[in-house]
Amino acid sequence: MTLSPNQKQYIAHVRKSDGAKQSLLDHLTGTAELAKQFANKIGLPLSGELIGLVHDLGKYSDDFQIYIKSATGIFNPDIDDEYVDAKGLKGKIDHSTAGGQWLIESLKNFNHPIKDGKTRENGDLLAQILGLCVVSHHSGLIDIVDLSETAILKKRLKKSEQDAHCIEAKLNAEKQQLFDNLGADWQKHIVKEFNTMFMPLIHQFHKKQISQTEYDFYTGFLVRVLFSCLIEADRSNSIAFEYPTQSHELTFIRPNWQIAIDKVEQRYQSFAKNTDSHPINIQRNLIAQTCLENAQKPQGIFSLTVPTGGGKTLSSLRFAVHHAKQHNLDRIIFIIPFTSIIEQNANEVRKILEDEGFEGSWVLEQHSNLESDIQTWQSKLIADNWNAPIVFTTMVQFLESCFGSGTKGVRRLHQMTNAVLVFDEIQTLPINCYHLFINAINFLSTFGKTTTILCTATQPVLDKLSTKDAIKNRGILHTPTEIIGNDDVLKTLFDTLKRVEIHDHTQTALDETAVNDFVLDNFDKFKSTLVIVNTKAWAMQIYQSLKNKVDSEAIFHLSTGQCAKHRKDLIKQIKDRLKNNLPTLVISTQLIEAGVDISFKSVIRFLAGLDSILQASGRCNRHGEMIDHNNRSVKGQVFVITPMSENLQKLPTIQHGKTTMQHLFYKLSLPENRDKSLLHPEMVSTYFTSFYQNQTEEMVYPIDKQHHLLGLLSTGDVRKNSNATRIKEGQFPQLWQSFMTANKAFKAIDAPTKAIVVPYNDEGKDLITDLCGVQVKDADFYKLVKKAQAFSVNVFPFMFDILDKAKALTPVADTGIIVLDEKFYDEVMGLNPNGDSQMEFLSFGEF
Repeated sequence: MTLSPNQKQYIAHVRKSDGAKQSLLDHLTGTAELAKQFANKIGLPLSGELIGLVHDLGKYSDDFQIYIKSATGIFNPDIDDEYVDAKGLKGKIDHSTAGGQWLIESLKNFNHPIKDGKTRENGDLLAQILGLCVVSHHSGLIDIVDLSETAILKKRLKKSEQDAHCIEAKLNAEKQQLFDNLGADWQKHIVKEFNTMFMPLIHQFHKKQISQTEYDFYTGFLVRVLFSCLIEADRSNSIAFEYPTQSHELTFIRPNWQIAIDKVEQRYQSFAKNTDSHPINIQRNLIAQTCLENAQKPQGIFSLTVPTGGGKTLSSLRFAVHHAKQHNLDRIIFIIPFTSIIEQNANEVRKILEDEGFEGSWVLEQHSNLESDIQTWQSKLIADNWNAPIVFTTMVQFLESCFGSGTKGVRRLHQMTNAVLVFDEIQTLPINCYHLFINAINFLSTFGKTTTILCTATQPVLDKLSTKDAIKNRGILHTPTEIIGNDDVLKTLFDTLKRVEIHDHTQTALDETAVNDFVLDNFDKFKSTLVIVNTKAWAMQIYQSLKNKVDSEAIFHLSTGQCAKHRKDLIKQIKDRLKNNLPTLVISTQLIEAGVDISFKSVIRFLAGLDSILQASGRCNRHGEMIDHNNRSVKGQVFVITPMSENLQKLPTIQHGKTTMQHLFYKLSLPENRDKSLLHPEMVSTYFTSFYQNQTEEMVYPIDKQHHLLGLLSTGDVRKNSNATRIKEGQFPQLWQSFMTANKAFKAIDAPTKAIVVPYNDEGKDLITDLCGVQVKDADFYKLVKKAQAFSVNVFPFMFDILDKAKALTPVADTGIIVLDEKFYDEVMGLNPNGDSQMEFLSFGEF
């Protein structure tokens, strides 16, 4: 196919709404400018600019131009001889390989000496990195080699001119002066820039400060961050053209952190005036003051070990805003374990920072994976890119951004550079992700200008996983700086904030009747009881068994089968009853353990890991408010019990924590240990040391008997030797990672969930009506999707299939959004796949 001379207008996109054309030159230069801005945060602005400039170089081919003009109606089949049937060509005209080929040809064998006299980088590694980013920008990072040792990238770059159009595209691009701004010595400058950034990594390896695995992982993660810069730049430029009225949503302006600081400090001044001298309030103020003092320290990895109820959300915010100003950082990202508590934590921050009428000016929430699996223009628009000063997201979304497949999640990764990452309840990190997480955080801390804060009452000692060389070589977390202080300070803090007594009732397993009786007896005594179980099935069983035995207004059920708005409304009702000293019995899954500011006189916890037990304890006498008839402080009561039948087959981490805790309870029952408290950090360290035993092979994310993700994202044993030889000879190593294989195998949770929008109350029903009826326009659709996050439920594949077969699900136009039929959502229990509200006859399964 060949264009006639009068058709030589090169276009990148055609706007669907009005047929406007975006020139290819504008798209490439615009993408280059954005990618340069993003990559500057890791010291590679020229690399970012270059991959942005050539990522769609292949669109300069006649084949592509004829295709896009035929597909968008620019060519008329009855008039234009160049017209082709575009439907059969969709996805078949390669426009990404040409840019990769051009990069390899331009940079290979470009010599640039390093001052130490040992290393001479000839541009091969840089060419490989940049070429990989460009050829992968539609599919997600492809394998350098696959599991059969086939050289996938090399094969891609050897595509013929007939298939890749590199020479043709280059000549056409030169006619439009695409490369003119690069300058005559651009190779020299870009290789020098890369060497400056990369040499510290080489030196760390030579000094044996990092292992071969860490070195290779860091190199691969650098590729992913740079790839993120390209994806974000490409998508942002394209979306800004397609939706010009929404383009302001994509523009980043660094926040004035002093404004945030002033508002945070005003809140603490208010606390000082309006709170009493209760020991707990005194300790909370000390924690916050310590965070303020430590915020001036250099960037790095910090831990914030604070007992539950110690005010760590606001204390960590205080640290973060001061630290962000001190180091001129772009954003603060709070990574929360569960979607169920995002809204509460975000609202806590929003109340401080956002004035009425300016909602969303500081805080962005990402409630669920509501984003579409179908990458339409609409779904690209609604996929939040974390372009806000303060972001609340989940650990699942963080891990997907770091290790997930495709291009959707990785788009956000670059936003984690030049930022503060605050991980809440870090002990909930999936065990198979430990070394992946550790190496990612180490990289971001060392090379990404990122500060990390690991917050919890139960620090999982990630920097002390093992002393064995084989384990250490996989990556150990750089030792965090504890914000609170040394072990003695921590012990004093935990002693002061001890508000509960924990009772071990696990010696005898209880059947359903005994569990129900135990709960009823406890509720009769305390009139304020929270029951936390490990599975939805048990939560439902207890609720259904007891709902007719207590006042119907006093009993509540909480689970992830309810949307965030539903849970928010229920928690408000619960808090109101507790505030007014009305009898309150709550049956909940683990979702209530982390971050929910609520307090009961008694908590019953099904046996699980120590971290879960201590988190449950944080919902008991949370503010030290319990007093006896003589107005003296008394402790809340926490009871740990074991159910006789509990299927944890699909919840192996809970099962392992349960087993580990049984051993710890036994040790504590021995005479020599009876004066030790489960609440002390020393006991937490003992628990996690035991928990990690026999789990080391799980920590690298095994995918079969021979392979694990850590290996695929660094290099296997065979390929290590190749890189070791290159380094000894004064060369940079080469990439050998199996990126696509690893990313496709990665799942942040074992069974990936899908989000469905549910018809909770009239507001939810009206929302679904609006979603189904609105024309997909810029602002209206965007606002609806934002709102829908609070009305969505994440379901596992088996549940999705049940609902689908019951015809309970309806897709919304071409957006990828799915809504639930009204009869399949119960106003009390939430999601109901029976569709008839007969929840007592339903078993959700054990997760």
